[in-house]
Amino acid sequence: MKRKLIIIISICIIALIAIIVLLWNNGKDKEDSIVSSNNNLLREDATNLTEDNRVLDIIEDTAVQGIVELKRNEYIYIFNGQHFGEFGFEMEEYNSLSINNTNQKCIDYFTLEEYDTSYIEEGDLLIYKGDLKEMSNGNYSTGDSPIIVLKLNDYNKIKEETVTGKRDSEILVGKYFETSNEIYLKYNISDNIYQLPFALELKIEDDTEVIGKIKEGVKVNVQYKDLNVSLEDLELKSIEVVEN
Repeated sequence: MKRKLIIIISICIIALIAIIVLLWNNGKDKEDSIVSSNNNLLREDATNLTEDNRVLDIIEDTAVQGIVELKRNEYIYIFNGQHFGEFGFEMEEYNSLSINNTNQKCIDYFTLEEYDTSYIEEGDLLIYKGDLKEMSNGNYSTGDSPIIVLKLNDYNKIKEETVTGKRDSEILVGKYFETSNEIYLKYNISDNIYQLPFALELKIEDDTEVIGKIKEGVKVNVQYKDLNVSLEDLELKSIEVVEN
């Protein structure tokens, strides 16, 4: 009887050991499978990262500029004009594109002090000259060439000086909506190096003196009712079409 009991106990111990070994091997296989899968994912991510940052084309010795509409950690988007509410007014002197945000060198337009892209804010005007790399992620890389930054406040001062006659400018009718009497006036100004045009959204009121036939593209002279107000609050006193 004792012998049978010993044999049964031995068989149970052997079976238990076999089960433990089997479970351990299965767990190790699963762990190895997970590690292998994770390594594959890491390799795929690395491949995708490489793919997303490859250079598609290089535009050599080019010039771009535009007003910052959006700034994110990975890119800075500039627009080829200005927005007025839901509507926008595009200008041929400006460009629309996304620039890689890699903390590249920036230079202030007036002070010439150096910064990185943390200096850039929405509303600033960016000017760039140099090689431009088109990347596969849809952005453009400016590389080692610096970006000139005209800060929004400084740009607004230039606009105010132009409107008040302290800077020379040519004024064109950019857009004219006859049914609502709304008009976009484009001020063409230059610092002899860069073109820095801007636009104002205005309304031709019942008491606005209109001389000549207003249409898009014509050159005009304008007078405002009060120059001691903000650019957004300017009101047209008169607008005169200049014959070419």
